[in-house]
Amino acid sequence: MRFYHLLVLGSFFLGLLGCGGSGSQVPTHEVKGKVTYDGAALPDGVIFFDSTKKDVPSYSVLVKEGAFSAHLAKGNYTVRITGTKTAPYPAGTVGANGEKEGPIQYLPAKYNTETILSADVTGASGSQEVDFTLKSK
Repeated sequence: MRFYHLLVLGSFFLGLLGCGGSGSQVPTHEVKGKVTYDGAALPDGVIFFDSTKKDVPSYSVLVKEGAFSAHLAKGNYTVRITGTKTAPYPAGTVGANGEKEGPIQYLPAKYNTETILSADVTGASGSQEVDFTLKSK
């Protein structure tokens, strides 16, 4: 039994050594910016950077008080932004614990599920600013 535990532990550590070696990491660049919705900072949300190339990873980061900061690989991205707020459930609907309100995603589909947003990460030295101005209409 002791041999089995040592074998499992040894395999775990060998697996760690094989993950993320220095040659397998994609260089990233700092990208930060602001997200506004109808002229005001987006209070809370998530911004998704979906790479247009299969060999470049996609990323997601939180938006807090209209600001975000991410480290992204150089390339072109399709961008999706979601924002949530607490709102009443439709009449006759309650949450799992009887709640009458809960989080809803309120940004228009053109900014998330049917996005029109994009970003080009140039990889230039220093930080790259990318701002998103969203409108309800």
